[in-house]
Amino acid sequence: MYTSFIILSIVLFVNNNLLACAKEQFNEDLTLRSLSDGKLLAHFNFTTHVDVINPVPGASLHHYGLFPKVIGQVLQEYQVREMHLTFTQGRWKYDEWGYPPEQSTGTGVELWAWMENSTRVDNQWKSLTNTLSGLFCASLNFIDDTITTEPTLSFRSSSSSSFENDNNILLRYGSLPHESVCTENLTPWIKLLPCKAKSGIAELLNAHKIYNSNFHSMSIHAKSICANDDCTRRIMELKQTETSVLDPVRETGRRDWSLKEVFDRVLHGACPVADNSRVHIIQDDLNAKLSPELNNPLEGYDLKEVQDELDIRMTWSENSFHYPLEPAYPIVSANRYFTGYGQERGGLEITIHNRNDKALPVIYYDSIPWYLKLYLHTLQVIVIDEKTGQQQSKEKGDIIQDMYYQPAIDRSRPTMLECQLLLPAKSIVTLSLDFDKVFLKYTEHRPDANRGFDIGSAVLTAQLPNENHTIRVYTDTLLVSLPTPDFSMPYNVITLTCTVIALFFGSVFNLLTRSFQIIKEEKEVE
Repeated sequence: MYTSFIILSIVLFVNNNLLACAKEQFNEDLTLRSLSDGKLLAHFNFTTHVDVINPVPGASLHHYGLFPKVIGQVLQEYQVREMHLTFTQGRWKYDEWGYPPEQSTGTGVELWAWMENSTRVDNQWKSLTNTLSGLFCASLNFIDDTITTEPTLSFRSSSSSSFENDNNILLRYGSLPHESVCTENLTPWIKLLPCKAKSGIAELLNAHKIYNSNFHSMSIHAKSICANDDCTRRIMELKQTETSVLDPVRETGRRDWSLKEVFDRVLHGACPVADNSRVHIIQDDLNAKLSPELNNPLEGYDLKEVQDELDIRMTWSENSFHYPLEPAYPIVSANRYFTGYGQERGGLEITIHNRNDKALPVIYYDSIPWYLKLYLHTLQVIVIDEKTGQQQSKEKGDIIQDMYYQPAIDRSRPTMLECQLLLPAKSIVTLSLDFDKVFLKYTEHRPDANRGFDIGSAVLTAQLPNENHTIRVYTDTLLVSLPTPDFSMPYNVITLTCTVIALFFGSVFNLLTRSFQIIKEEKEVE
């Protein structure tokens, strides 16, 4: 008995020392901003940071409390250094809303991760997508080799210790533009938070209001970085963001808003384990009235000081809202669309606007499915002056500084095109390519074959002037119609055949089984 007590004491002492080596921090932040078209931008940001000291290099890390254990296991099991997963529903309007607070805005699901180089990296990528698929109730398991790419110029690491020049770290990227986002994805996302949706800023995450918005995007960004050479100290960070564009004008005809009206909930204080919990209001219009008033707009509302409840409200002294006539064009924007007609061949055009006074370097990334056969020799570059509308005499080499092209393999991998472009000042650059459409097998068509196939967004990466970080501009997803067989013909053939067989079989069966007898007609007795 005494020996067991000593052993138990030693175990508890060791565990407490190990737990003491993990320094954890959780911050939550909400930013609210009224947009120029009367809509309200709400950006939730939850960050969990843990600094773990492990005496044994490479040993399993389980000694943390606030950091979600399931994310820690995913990072360690599949040797993931950095992972970004985004669920997006709707279309971000760059011309009206400017650049989003979260870079990933492509419709559908987007996943990209930096993983340690090994002979099993492709198997680890497949296992990662399957695990995240079950964790977030999504169809991420459909990100297979026909969708996965290895970008070389785009999707750089956001860590201070960059992985670009490390040959032991590989990048994998995949997206599902047709994936729908609903509450079954939001629920497991909320469960990763320390306080769930019971207290703090996450209390405002009302699924009925969020999915009634014009744009909705939620994401997780996880990192696992070795802080020293022998990796006995590891820093892990999980950043969860949720961005919604709500429309109070649609309900009342006015752009006035409050937390109670927009989310149908109010705030009752901070999350008990949060180190910082604040609500920031970006007030671009000085005519708006904010209540309760802020003493220091830069610091925002501190939820740790909220005693009862907090319902933030912003109003304007106007009877109705008048939409602005001119959009606020961003410095860099991009559009992509199909050209041509018919179901045999077509073209792809990308139009990039540079409204800056100086030349601007950008990186263009595009992944095209294997059933669209691109012809690189048809690549053309046209430069138009934005002021005069006349074409400039620029050579292709003056615009395309560098290019990486990976041709597709049927049913194995997609076509990937990356171009490092130098956009002239005040110009419109158009890239065009021709392609052929592949005739698919009838088993490769979707149940809604006549709807077409979704093509994921192209991504434009640029660093704006006077900005310390890069931005990513996503184009709209496209819908392509491939040669589609008449799937009603098999049904018609089966129906006609079954009818003929039924009639023939019934007649023959009656002749073979029915017994015929001669019945004499009896004369009636008078």
